[in-house]
Amino acid sequence: MKLAERVSLVTGAGRGMGARYALALAAQGAAIVVNDVEENKAANTAKKITDSGGTALAVGGDVSRKSEVDVMIDRVVKTFGKLDILINNAGVNPFILPAERVKEQGWDQVMDVNLKGVFLCCQAVFPIMKDKGGRIVNIASQAGLFGEQGMLPYCVSKAGVLALTRVLAYEWSKYNIRVNAVAPGFIAEGMNQPILGKTALVSAIAQRVPLKRFAKPEEVASVVVFLCRDDADYINGATITVDGGMTGYPTKPIIDLLRRK
Repeated sequence: MKLAERVSLVTGAGRGMGARYALALAAQGAAIVVNDVEENKAANTAKKITDSGGTALAVGGDVSRKSEVDVMIDRVVKTFGKLDILINNAGVNPFILPAERVKEQGWDQVMDVNLKGVFLCCQAVFPIMKDKGGRIVNIASQAGLFGEQGMLPYCVSKAGVLALTRVLAYEWSKYNIRVNAVAPGFIAEGMNQPILGKTALVSAIAQRVPLKRFAKPEEVASVVVFLCRDDADYINGATITVDGGMTGYPTKPIIDLLRRK
């Protein structure tokens, strides 16, 4: 197994794609620290891993709060003595609104989790990875590359993640820390779960994608896993889009589809 004897922390892994990333890394032999703001959900994912013969530790914690991130990282070190991989997956997109209707509280909520949370986790693991190197994969979004109407805070937060990825990759390369980002498009999982049962809406959205479908969860998870392996040692500061060719493709805004449905 390619990731045997590696220890990986996946944030926001109590459900959705975070759980998928955790399970995929565990299948490659990594020990997994499963984080979620709801520890009982983290425990559910950890149990799936241990039931399959893997090693997992569930740790609750809000990534937007430095004190909780520090406690989480301290627990990782006390349990495993090291941390080789960090997957910054925790994220929110609680509303779709025109820019002029976005409230300060809503803006702060998205920025705190999606961008500040990534920064805090990266900064917290740096002292651990500094001497022996490591891999950091930040989960961004194709929306952070070209924007999307009605999703201003989310798009800006994900664009910030891409910039943060590039700066850290440049600054930390001398410590053998590889920092990359994955920018998925529409996935049949995670934040899209509430709409997956609406066949007409899913079909309409899929028409925006050159491949005419949503990504399968495993198609995105496999890219995340690859970036954590030695095979990807020369990839640093990159953003890998997993969006079926959607990035930069001229299409109608998703908000128009949602309004019609």
